[in-house]
Amino acid sequence: MLKQNFRNDTEALQLMAEGNIGAYRFLFDAHFADLCNFLMIYLHSKELSEEIALEIFTYIWEKRETLQIKATFKSFLFSSAKNMAISHYRKAHKTVITSLESGKHLLSASSESHEFMENNELRALIDSAIDKLPEKSRQIYQLAWEENLSHKEIAEQLGITPKTVENHVGIALRKLRESLKPYYKQIFMLWVIQFFLD
Repeated sequence: MLKQNFRNDTEALQLMAEGNIGAYRFLFDAHFADLCNFLMIYLHSKELSEEIALEIFTYIWEKRETLQIKATFKSFLFSSAKNMAISHYRKAHKTVITSLESGKHLLSASSESHEFMENNELRALIDSAIDKLPEKSRQIYQLAWEENLSHKEIAEQLGITPKTVENHVGIALRKLRESLKPYYKQIFMLWVIQFFLD
């Protein structure tokens, strides 16, 4: 079957709701890699990230006729990914979150550090790790995760190929994981609180 092209996600979603498998494949091809990369930041597992991303897309196909997306499709995907990552983390690590409304107190059943650092210290660590990335990788990382641009959109904006974007994203993820590994659980919990407070 020939691969079909669609003008945008909205058109593809409308046709997918009618059972158009080509529209579904268009959405899958356009967003699956970005979704996996997004999940990789927090789950640190390529296999698990791909598994959860596939679960999300399976759900999308199964619920295609009644699926309601209020913002952009990409926002819907990332929001779904956050929910599933949090659910997985809770089950795997039995994390207890308290005082979510104030965002000041965290308790964890399994922490690699003897003491929890303050939120502003963790944010400073994350910012420092991002600042230490190679210039091009840092720029691409910020476009991808702070501005939520796709690989294709970044490539067009910077005048490079999507493959080059993918390579730089890989570099950024590897270096950030290496830099932040000792603080991973605390950073994840900080992200969880920010998600619930948004």
